[in-house]
Amino acid sequence: MKKKLWVQGIVVGSLVLAVASGCGQKQQPLASNNGGSTPEPVQTVSPSPEPTISVKPSPSPTPEAKQTEIKAYYSDPDLTKLVEKNVKISYKTEGDKYKSALEALKKSDDAQAVPLFKDVTFQSVKFEKDELKLDLKMGESAQLGSGGEQFFLDALKKTVFQFPEVKAIYITKDGGQVESLMGHMDLPYPIKRK
Repeated sequence: MKKKLWVQGIVVGSLVLAVASGCGQKQQPLASNNGGSTPEPVQTVSPSPEPTISVKPSPSPTPEAKQTEIKAYYSDPDLTKLVEKNVKISYKTEGDKYKSALEALKKSDDAQAVPLFKDVTFQSVKFEKDELKLDLKMGESAQLGSGGEQFFLDALKKTVFQFPEVKAIYITKDGGQVESLMGHMDLPYPIKRK
């Protein structure tokens, strides 16, 4: 640290001397060669550039990803029953755990387990005081019949309520409370653990 201050002091001192010596000189008018004397050259001193010191910030420690196995719920290809699958999810913080579990409902590598949430975007997932608050955006292919809507809600409840700390789910659609997600089943607000 002292060495750095010493180097900076030398640089600043050099700059002050260069400026001071340049200020004290008078500019002599250009004399014509009639008198036979040549004008003295004007000495200019350009200050050396100030050294730049780049400090790389030390990377803040990022939490390691945790993994856990949960049960995720899908439909069979005929949309006649729910299919339970064990899946692994990864998350960095406890708050990310719920979003990761919900995202697992959107994909399946098993042809006999069809994702009901494939065209659903979880715009917001917040856990506060034993309550999980979800805001959904639903695409065209997320519009299912009444049986499909019931499976959708059941899959959501079974997936989320396997976390014992979640006591209630508040679901909004596009930022607002709705009576039904797809127009067939009533949507309780909130959905409480039984």
